[in-house]
This record gives sequence, structure tokens and C-alpha cells, in this order.
Amino acid sequence: MPASVELSPLFDPTLERVGFPLDHPYVERVYCSVLGPSSVLLLRRAGELFAEHPEGLRVDVVDLSRSLGLGVRPDADDIGHNAPLRRTMERLVRFRMAAWRGEDRLGIHPKLPALERHRVARLPEPVQATHRQLLTEHLDGLVARAEGRTIEPAGVERASAPGVARQESPVAARLRAFGTPAAIEPRIVAR
Repeated sequence: MPASVELSPLFDPTLERVGFPLDHPYVERVYCSVLGPSSVLLLRRAGELFAEHPEGLRVDVVDLSRSLGLGVRPDADDIGHNAPLRRTMERLVRFRMAAWRGEDRLGIHPKLPALERHRVARLPEPVQATHRQLLTEHLDGLVARAEGRTIEPAGVERASAPGVARQESPVAARLRAFGTPAAIEPRIVAR
């Protein structure tokens, strides 16, 4: 692997409209079960870097690996093909969160889709419940934004006209047609 790699945002118009930003709790609380902690940490770091450098930037792979807590020899000036950082990057590519755009250029999506149903089915039940809750909240926020409403952080909706009954919007109807489940509380396990 080269001594440095260019990290740049990969834009997808659909994900830009409806995806989860890399700093959203969904990325850590749901994707971590699928991608693993080092991949989620690299996604989060990429989100921070893209906020500071919207066009992308070139980073030293040894410094990046060390900053993520991935092992690198103290005297290393490069990382090998089987290094933890390289495997982490390849995992993001395998799950289509990133794509190699050249030997030393990695594009990473600044927003991620919800997990596919077949992957959700393999998650532990508490993580499935978290997926349903966070996805429902995210979709509610998208619908509210499309309708010009605001959703309070606690999930309490502020209507634009108090006391006026609203009809279901076309956006809400389409999302409901996709089978968006109601929020489900995660189960609590007693010790």
C-alpha cells in the first residue's frame, strides 16, 4: 500500500437525500454489528475529515492507522497488504460503503443507507430493535422536512398550525407503503 491515501467523498443522489450521515447514532449502534468497530471508526473519522475538507484530502496511512488504534510497528513508514487498516478499508469496499478510485484513492460515502432486510434479520434482537427505532425516527424526520414541519429531539412533533388536523402526505404514504414499522423499544435484560 502507498505511504499515503487520498480520502474523498463518494456522492450518491439518493443517499444524499435519505441516507444516514456518518455521525448519526445509526452508524455506530447498528452498522457496528455488521462492519465491526474499526470500520465504523474509520467511517466516523472520514465524516470529520470531510466536514473540514469537503473535497477530500490525502492522509498518511501510518498516522491514520495509529490514530484509529490499529497496530503498526513503531518504525513503520508504510503498511502492508494484510495490515489492519488495509483490511478495514477493504471491508468498507466489500460492503459498498467505499470504493477504490485508483491505487491510492479511496472514495467513502458521506451518507449511508439503512441496512438491507437480510442483514437486519441476522442481527441480535436488541440491535434489530435499535435499527427499527432509529430508522423510524429518521424516516419521520425526512417526512417532516418534506412537509415543512419540525420534529423535536424527543420525537414530539411541532405542527405548523396548532389544532389543525393534517392529512397523510404523499411522502408519508409512500414510506408507509414500504412497510416502515412502528418504533419498538429495545428489550431490557435483567442481571
